[in-house]
Amino acid sequence: MADKHSKPSGGIFFRTTCVFFVTIMPFTALPFLIVSELYERKPRFPKANSVISRYSPNKLPAGAEIGYNRHVMSAVREMGISLDQFGEWIAAYPGSALKHLRYMPEPMQRDAANIAVFIRKSNREIDEKTAWREAAALVHYSAKYGVPSALTTAMAHVESTFDPDAVSPKGASGVMQVMWGIHDGLLRSNGIQPSPGDNPLADPERSIAAGCLLLSRYIRAYGSVRKAIDRYYGGTSAVYHRKINVNIAKLMTHRSKLFD
Repeated sequence: MADKHSKPSGGIFFRTTCVFFVTIMPFTALPFLIVSELYERKPRFPKANSVISRYSPNKLPAGAEIGYNRHVMSAVREMGISLDQFGEWIAAYPGSALKHLRYMPEPMQRDAANIAVFIRKSNREIDEKTAWREAAALVHYSAKYGVPSALTTAMAHVESTFDPDAVSPKGASGVMQVMWGIHDGLLRSNGIQPSPGDNPLADPERSIAAGCLLLSRYIRAYGSVRKAIDRYYGGTSAVYHRKINVNIAKLMTHRSKLFD
């Protein structure tokens, strides 16, 4: 008779180990793996204003560098314009996100520069001033509301090809094709005022601010980027998602060719 305190023989130990890994282990490990997978897939964005606080002129740390980086300089040369024009455009549009550009961290300046050139190449009807205003606004408001600028840029491309004068038959207007009549209260309460005239979102930066705000709200409400995009579109459309994905890929490819 075996002593109950004796160690199990090698064969019994091996069989016991096999039984554990085949029958018990999957049920203990599987829930952990599923939760981990869901956690990894859950969209995580910075809190609103977390990026803004790092580049606002009055909140920069002592000794921080201020100026346009090499990516902006490269894009300016690519478009055949000068940095002096930035000052003229900022003077003409004091509230423009362009005023933040030289205070942005390098990755944000890089993205703005890439987007500006991308806009011009995507729609030759858009002049350099509007392209830079839209690019700065897409980076600025995407950061402010915690959504990826690549996503908002791709959506602007799909919605209007960056045309600030675009108006749909249903009344959606501007670069991001937002329906002012539906979102009037929300937009005003967040400091987004209508442009004068028939098109309340004719100003490209106001339209971009509105679109970024709405997309951010939808992401928080649904906990899913895909569902948020469906809500923004007003229904489920595989074609709409595919166009956005294609434009994100184009934007990333354009950046690598422009700067790398």
